[in-house]
Amino acid sequence: MEKDLVKRAHDAFNQGDYQHAITLYQQAAFQYGQHLFDINISICEQRLQKPNQVIKSAPKSADAVPVAQQLVETQELLEHYYRRCQELEYRLQGAS
Repeated sequence: MEKDLVKRAHDAFNQGDYQHAITLYQQAAFQYGQHLFDINISICEQRLQKPNQVIKSAPKSADAVPVAQQLVETQELLEHYYRRCQELEYRLQGAS
């Protein structure tokens, strides 16, 4: 079974293929909403401009989460809610 679009974009990002990740995130943005993927696309673009530099997040504090970790967590949540939405749609179709 083919991986869903967001998962493929996430995999491309983790493999350092930022240009491909941008393309996939843009497709996902068109499908699910631009505001959901703006930061993903922005981080990929920054990585393409400065490939050896880590993206800096807000100043570190005891509860600050690095941008890369936020990206991973957001990605996981998006995938979870997408799958949940599909499950609910299938249930509604079965109830008809």
